[in-house]
Amino acid sequence: MIPELRQLIEELRADLADQPASLAWAEFGEGAAIDAVPVGLPADLRDLLLAADGLRGGRVELASTSTLAGMQYHLDYAPDFSSIPEDRAGWLVVGTRSDEPIFMDRGTGAIWYFPPNGTEWFMSDAFEELAPDLGSFVDYYLLGPGYAELTPADDRWFAYLDEQGLLDEDDEDVT
Repeated sequence: MIPELRQLIEELRADLADQPASLAWAEFGEGAAIDAVPVGLPADLRDLLLAADGLRGGRVELASTSTLAGMQYHLDYAPDFSSIPEDRAGWLVVGTRSDEPIFMDRGTGAIWYFPPNGTEWFMSDAFEELAPDLGSFVDYYLLGPGYAELTPADDRWFAYLDEQGLLDEDDEDVT
């Protein structure tokens, strides 16, 4: 994880701690202890867990060390057309978007999802790459203007991102 993204996470965590009501719409965990991070995780995910053991902003939530294993059941429901059933071990569920899984390709580190198309994700006929890596995903989709592309932009997290000046596309050169 690049230092600028780590610093942004720390600044937002401190700001959110000053807003007790924020627990309803955002929560940034403290970094995990190195021995609490499961062995064998991709480097990007390991770095994120060490910086923030779980991140939730509005309708997007990234796993913590304690919830990561419990999210993997989503792999069992991936549609046959996706590459997940062929290589289940090559994928990792790293979080959710409105209760729908967000996947990491273990080989490339790319972040994937089933885009909304009017049907449940497990019956979807589309599976798309969202970001080339986890840092880019966090920077653009969780902490930046891409949040509105993933979810309705009418929630408190979107308003908070706007208040923080994080929705300006010109400022998105962190990753």
